[in-house]
Amino acid sequence: MNNKPRLEELKDKETLTDNEMAELIQLSPPGTFKTGPNLKTMGVVDIERAFDNLKEGPGRTRHALEQGCYLEVISLRLQHAELWLRMFWVVKNNQGKIFEPNDKRPFGAIINDCGNLGFRSDLVVRLREFNQHRINAIHKYLLGVTDYDELKAVCMKTTGLDGEVGEYVRNEIGIVSS
Repeated sequence: MNNKPRLEELKDKETLTDNEMAELIQLSPPGTFKTGPNLKTMGVVDIERAFDNLKEGPGRTRHALEQGCYLEVISLRLQHAELWLRMFWVVKNNQGKIFEPNDKRPFGAIINDCGNLGFRSDLVVRLREFNQHRINAIHKYLLGVTDYDELKAVCMKTTGLDGEVGEYVRNEIGIVSS
């Protein structure tokens, strides 16, 4: 039986029902889909809203960059990278630890925690550098530690970093669905 037309139909849909998603997984080649940890263990409060925000994130980041809103770009990239780091940490800590919804761990601590669990060292270095620029931008801009031209350079230099972190995490911790 040729399921290719149905598979393509499901792939083209923007929104799928639970049954359609199960059908898409079943019809797709092995290894196409991976599962991750329960999002509640990462501190996600509203899963539907979180998915909507994640979906619109790249467009918002691109728009902010085009408009010269570099603090917004840095903030959005931070949140995106942090989501992936949280996922990595929850899976790799081997102690059943989770992120509570009111967790206040700073981004730098999360980077270090993931580094201690074997996160790719070159990405840890780049994330630490990004975090230092973020701290300068958010907390020290008015103190003269940085200026807007430097923030633009940071944004340009870190384009794609959050996506690279996400890809690494998905490859490291994703469990292939059968």
